[in-house]
Amino acid sequence: MKRRDLLAAIPTFAALLPCGGFNALFADEPEKQEGQKRLPPTRLRRGADPWVIEYKGKYYWSQSNNPRSQICIWESDTLDNPGERRSVWQAPARGPYSRELWAPEIHFVDGRFYILFAADDGQNKNHLSYALVSETDDPFSKYELTGPFYTGDSPDLKTENRWAIDSTLFFYRGKRYLIWSGWEDDRDVQFLYIAPLRDDEMQTAAPRVRICANDDYLWERVEERIGTRGLAEGPEILYAPKGRIFLSYSCGASWLPTYKIGMLELIGDDPLDPKSWKKWDKPWFQSDEFQFGVGHGSFIQDKTGQTRYVYHAKTKREGGWGDREVFWRYVDFDDDGTPSIRY
Repeated sequence: MKRRDLLAAIPTFAALLPCGGFNALFADEPEKQEGQKRLPPTRLRRGADPWVIEYKGKYYWSQSNNPRSQICIWESDTLDNPGERRSVWQAPARGPYSRELWAPEIHFVDGRFYILFAADDGQNKNHLSYALVSETDDPFSKYELTGPFYTGDSPDLKTENRWAIDSTLFFYRGKRYLIWSGWEDDRDVQFLYIAPLRDDEMQTAAPRVRICANDDYLWERVEERIGTRGLAEGPEILYAPKGRIFLSYSCGASWLPTYKIGMLELIGDDPLDPKSWKKWDKPWFQSDEFQFGVGHGSFIQDKTGQTRYVYHAKTKREGGWGDREVFWRYVDFDDDGTPSIRY
């Protein structure tokens, strides 16, 4: 959630903490041996919602907090330095996709680059998801806008489109899917949704399916207590060893240290069946002694074969979005393919 109009309503964070205060956020941390030090994350730059892919030996990055009304790409030779920023698309001065360009993701599919992002006309209630399609296999070639994706419930795939942000692609057994965060109706309550994609264009082929509830556990709620709403956004796929597939998601409140990463695993054969997804009962990654409100990242395998998680986090405990920066940490896998953050 990134709405500036919420800032004025954010109370002092101490009043929102669960019993036990800020230390309760770390209740699930493994005990450290006396004198043992954990490694801090690697900081990259200011920003939020980072995404990175590798293509022909180079890394291509995107993120929120670009210059106003622009989608940008960074190119680099290393994951330790994002490189130089270049604008690839300028939003129009007004209209349905002219403002609040959120969480762009760059994907390479069938010889073209696709940049998925959310945008509105200046009113958050009108957010929908769009895609930019490159003219050639050059990530800095001209891009054409397509969309919005249909992210509603109507069988005609035309009427009553619904609020949607944080779209990502999922490839499974020769089929393509779109996964995103959306509102069930006109209320500001976010769930994770999935829909199949058409084979011939970047558009959904059927009405959406809600993957899971957003408040099964108190740690998924914005203030980690009964009476506050659940929130699920920033879905990202992690293809793990042993053929296991995980879906990370951000929950809690992006403007507070409660923001964290939960995890689902695909345990069934049909991604469109909610019973095929199993939710972890504890957070996968959360605030620690180095940073606060970790969330919305991407998984990338570096040139050595090691998986890294590139994400954003707050550098202060106070509420707000102005202190978010991009970091990365290594991801390790157990013998059975279970992922964990390395410290």
